[in-house]
Amino acid sequence: ALPILAQEVSTNTNYKQLIHTYTLLPDAMNLELSRNRMQIQSDNLYKADFNNWLKGVGWVPIGSLDVEKAKKAKEILSEHNYRQHPEKLKFTIPHDAMDQVLARANALTMNKRLYTETWNKDKTKIHVMPDTPEILLSKVNQLNMSDKLYRHAWEADKKKGYDLRPDAISIKAARASRDIASDYKYKQAYEKTRGKHIGFRSLQDDPKLVHFMHVAKMQSDREYKKNYETSKTKFHTPVDMVSVTAAKLAQEVTTNINYKQLIHNYKLLPDSMNFELSRNRMQIQSDNLYKADYNEFMKG
Repeated sequence: ALPILAQEVSTNTNYKQLIHTYTLLPDAMNLELSRNRMQIQSDNLYKADFNNWLKGVGWVPIGSLDVEKAKKAKEILSEHNYRQHPEKLKFTIPHDAMDQVLARANALTMNKRLYTETWNKDKTKIHVMPDTPEILLSKVNQLNMSDKLYRHAWEADKKKGYDLRPDAISIKAARASRDIASDYKYKQAYEKTRGKHIGFRSLQDDPKLVHFMHVAKMQSDREYKKNYETSKTKFHTPVDMVSVTAAKLAQEVTTNINYKQLIHNYKLLPDSMNFELSRNRMQIQSDNLYKADYNEFMKG
């Protein structure tokens, strides 16, 4: 009986005991209402029309909402409709309007043909005398500004040729300038005197070599620093110089020499009371004596 009871407990048998059982007629209002709700919530009935006959049937989207929206958007964004030619706009303006009158007046003012018409008629009828000051001045200006007349004399001289003698001043000046600028002429005297220094017993007898040695010494960096190198190790400073004395005082200040001067030194006898007391205190505070017993016989 015990296993049966345990089985009933684990399977919840007799856990719920209904008081009575309801019986509904097929045409009961509650049953009809629940059946209708189940049909409304049923996904199979919801898709029945689509799966039975609508699925696979062709459909033309003309007149649908999306197509009408696309057409309307195309009309709004159409560049052709947006930029219409002014002739297509039905608009008329009276001829005596202010802007029309102003435009006609500006057109007459800016018309180049009307501007030059009077001059074109008068310039064929007016005769100017050739000896008027303006005509004479223009002719003179033409002669002054003519490049052909400016070069006429030079071109005529070139056609005649020229006679330039060797002793002319310009030829002599050119030759002298060439000789001065010539590197060959500059070194000619030196090249001739090379190897011909005969008759000098020593270097000091030749004035040119003495001059060259003097120039070499002036340009030598070693000779320039010779006196400094020999004298830089012989520098002597007096002991009582102001800078040396100031440096000594500054050194004493920075090193605290003589900063503390003791008045006198104390001397204690070995058996004095203060000395004995300080010795006892040092022994008490000593860490070595504190650990002496442990390190000698207790450790290990």
